[in-house]
Amino acid sequence: MEKYTTNNAINALLNFLQEQSARQVVALTDSNLDALYPHYLDALAQHFSVEKIVVPAGERHKSIEQATAIWQQLLEKQYDKNLVIVNFGGGMICDLGGFVAATYKRGVRCVNFPTTLLAMIDAAIGGKTAVNLDHIKNCVGLIRQPDFVVPADLTLLRTLPESELLSGFGELVKYALIASRPLFDELLHIDNLSAECICPEWISTCVEYKNKIVAIDPDDVKERHVLNFGHTYGHAIESMCAAQGEPIPHGIAVAIGILFECQKAAQEGNFPMEDFLLVEKLIRRHFEIPAYSEALERQLSPYFLQDKKNKNGEVAFVQLSEIGKTRL
Repeated sequence: MEKYTTNNAINALLNFLQEQSARQVVALTDSNLDALYPHYLDALAQHFSVEKIVVPAGERHKSIEQATAIWQQLLEKQYDKNLVIVNFGGGMICDLGGFVAATYKRGVRCVNFPTTLLAMIDAAIGGKTAVNLDHIKNCVGLIRQPDFVVPADLTLLRTLPESELLSGFGELVKYALIASRPLFDELLHIDNLSAECICPEWISTCVEYKNKIVAIDPDDVKERHVLNFGHTYGHAIESMCAAQGEPIPHGIAVAIGILFECQKAAQEGNFPMEDFLLVEKLIRRHFEIPAYSEALERQLSPYFLQDKKNKNGEVAFVQLSEIGKTRL
């Protein structure tokens, strides 16, 4: 577990910034994380001029208004193309900070420093940046690879609220289902989820698989769609809940989406029923799942139509052929 420690994470970041001859560094974080770790990045100030920008926590602040506020702060400080933005946070910060970095001065250098399980295995990797618009998830954004992703510091998981740990676990289940039957079998034996039970090898499995897929399809044209398994329903559920004023964490919505999509595929004969029952067992053990109904389907329908995989008005799904294998 040595590579997943605080010292190694900070040293890796320092080494990158020194190699880049960085002169201007902005650390972007959110209010929750800044309260928990106000001095985590203090070592940077011994070598660089560092400005911290703290934004309100929560997915509803991943907005064009918040991006505009950050752009204005960067302009006021007269930061130029030598700027490096370090996104110290979870998926919201990586998405928002990546979007700001990709667009300020037509692009400045960007580092993702993931602090949540979801960011460590998914959001910090692959270059997708975005803000939400009118409760539609990731509606405005672009793909621009980060210049560096700091190795995960698993000690940061100890202060995650249960909902955020579950959110990351939802994405972890997704990776197991699309890429690794052995990982799925390991997750199936977890009775009580905790930060201490997260294995470094699980993170490595997810990161290596995502990097492999992104290398094949960096622009998210075809093969990369597999990473959105569970997200057609998941994003729709997340957007609907946000519109209703009752937001839920991304990975929890994905877990619900995984179960609904597996159920639909099994009922249509496209996914083995015995595999579906195992998926159902794992997800229901850890997540509260709303009852599926035609009424819920009708509520979600407008959000399906906003899914980024869609073309020519047709709603696109990623399906499993079996645990560990997908079809586009």
